Amino acid sequence: MAAKLPSSTLFIWLIISTCALTIFYSKLVPYSKPSSPPPVVPCNLFAGKWVIDPNRPRPIYDETCPFHRNTWNCLRNQRDNMEVIHSWKWVPEDCELNEIDPLEFMGVMRDKRIGFVGDSLNDNFLVSLLCILRVADTGAKKWKRKGAWRGAYFPKFNVTVAYHRVVLLAKYQWQPKQSEGDEVKGVHRVDVDIPAKDWEDIGGFYDILIFNTGHWWGYDKFP
Repeated sequence: MAAKLPSSTLFIWLIISTCALTIFYSKLVPYSKPSSPPPVVPCNLFAGKWVIDPNRPRPIYDETCPFHRNTWNCLRNQRDNMEVIHSWKWVPEDCELNEIDPLEFMGVMRDKRIGFVGDSLNDNFLVSLLCILRVADTGAKKWKRKGAWRGAYFPKFNVTVAYHRVVLLAKYQWQPKQSEGDEVKGVHRVDVDIPAKDWEDIGGFYDILIFNTGHWWGYDKFP
């Protein structure tokens, strides 16, 4: 009779043969590198153009929004060409800009304070935003802290949104020169490294600050 291999020796040979078969099989199967996900292309929302989309839906708010100023309530005053005005939309070049979802927005901004700082561009934007956000919380109330022009508080989400009017974001002062007859000439001194008093003390109150600089780019608007 043939001698039997000890069980330990048999186990070792099984391990060796398994490894050999694995190596042999790996040589037969071509290696494929795992595919990496496509790179994320950054979205520049500021590069784009205004287009007219006749199928664009009307605003999700109406003329009853309490944050409208009466003389500026185009819906209530039935301004001409409102259908054309509502058709304009901003289209970025390389990405999609979806319509704002007020409920989702308020969920993300829960327990936060948002401050707008700037000229009438931010003022007009704020009024539109407040009316949109009110769709998610009809219990919104007018609110403003000292120094703010207008704003609102949304109790359902504990969100505060307000606007501080600042013609220039920096400190400026009129410095008259020698007068010629009845005309007083002079220049505005602008200290770009010093914030205007209208907003210098609000940074600690708000979680988010949004600025605009419209008056910097129109000579007839300066200051």
